[in-house]
Amino acid sequence: MPSPEFLAQGIILGSEPSGEKFVIHSLLTTDQGIISLLARRSNKPGRQVGIDLFDEGEFRFERRPDSRYAFLKETQILRKHAHIAHRYKAFQAAARFARLIRANPIPIENQEQIYTLLKRGLEAWETHKDSDAALLKCLYLYCRNEGYPIREEWAMRLPSTEYSRLAKILNQPLESSQYDNNDLIASLETYLERHTHIRLGS
Repeated sequence: MPSPEFLAQGIILGSEPSGEKFVIHSLLTTDQGIISLLARRSNKPGRQVGIDLFDEGEFRFERRPDSRYAFLKETQILRKHAHIAHRYKAFQAAARFARLIRANPIPIENQEQIYTLLKRGLEAWETHKDSDAALLKCLYLYCRNEGYPIREEWAMRLPSTEYSRLAKILNQPLESSQYDNNDLIASLETYLERHTHIRLGS
């Protein structure tokens, strides 16, 4: 009896080889959390769709009840975010947020929110918005969506100048100018590590 097939819209969070014949893609979906897609490599030109980091598309896969992987059958890439890789700081920020998403379980009620948040982050990094500010905003909103009182426990305890900088980032559209917000990012990640169950990923 053939295994059931499913169709999901998703974004590639990462890929890694599995032996000589397969690649495992980590796919963030809108309604099924993160799926590990097992894809067969093809040596024949034109027989395989190139799947890259942060690609967004529709993925048809077969899922067996006794397997931790879903077998990829067909892919239609709807959008590539290739320009992110052209700017090191943007790529670094996008990869950092993707690692955090991969490292944590996704509650059913948060699946669509996290997917939308990643899409907005990728759009910002793709269009040359402030990379640090986009990452800071994504981390803050992710933590808030998880139900943590981040405003009361972290933001409001910042020194006044840092709080004003954070408020501007959170409440205004992102700028194209690049500013150094590593201090705020480091402070927020320290809060996540010490006061929440959110893992940053590695």
